Amino acid sequence: MYDIAVALLLGLAAVGSGVGDGMVMSKYVEGVARQPEARGSIFGSALLGVALVEAFPVIALAFGIIILFTKGAF
Repeated sequence: MYDIAVALLLGLAAVGSGVGDGMVMSKYVEGVARQPEARGSIFGSALLGVALVEAFPVIALAFGIIILFTKGAF
């Protein structure tokens, strides 16, 4: 039972991260298209956004490992 929960947790985290990365980078491209001279500062903000979005699946992986190996007894 916990195996299914961990699989759903990791799968949905991966999908959410992919969607989030796509949204961050699409807004980056829109921002550069509107104001090309601000590309450097927009790029820094985009990298920060991608890093925050990518932290989510890592945290979900940690929770999944905890749930899988303790069988929910925490």
